[in-house]
Amino acid sequence: MEILALSILVLFSLIGFAAIFFTTFGTLIILIGAILYALMTGFSVLSIKALAVLATLYFVGEVLEYILIITGAKKLGASNAAVVGAIIGGIIGALLGVGFFGIGLILGTFLGIFGGAFLVELILQKDLVKSLKAGAGGVLGRMGSIIAKIVIAIIMLSIMVPRVIGSM
Repeated sequence: MEILALSILVLFSLIGFAAIFFTTFGTLIILIGAILYALMTGFSVLSIKALAVLATLYFVGEVLEYILIITGAKKLGASNAAVVGAIIGGIIGALLGVGFFGIGLILGTFLGIFGGAFLVELILQKDLVKSLKAGAGGVLGRMGSIIAKIVIAIIMLSIMVPRVIGSM
């Protein structure tokens, strides 16, 4: 049972880490793997307290994602409406990108964020340069959120790995 639990934890951790680049759910996948591992090992390696820390890290990552997209867009002059457009565009782009064997997810997300902010800003301000800056700011924010989630995933793994290795 422990080998199966460890296999699930490793698989979810690897998939979750890779998913950070493709979707916003990478750290969630890592958390789910940790929860399944804890359940399968009777919480003897990963305690409720450790899972609570991992869940908190996941939540912080999700909040940071939106804060960084908003901040990136606002830094380059996007209006509040353009920020909403970036977030909605990113979600729509990601959903449309899934159809291209998952690879389109990254491109779809970035194009959606850019397009959402750009179009809303262009419609409201009728200023091409300002609209391009708003779109670029949203994309830069998403890039920042990927970096933040990589750091969070590394912290999550640094919490789990020593405990798992120590239990062997």
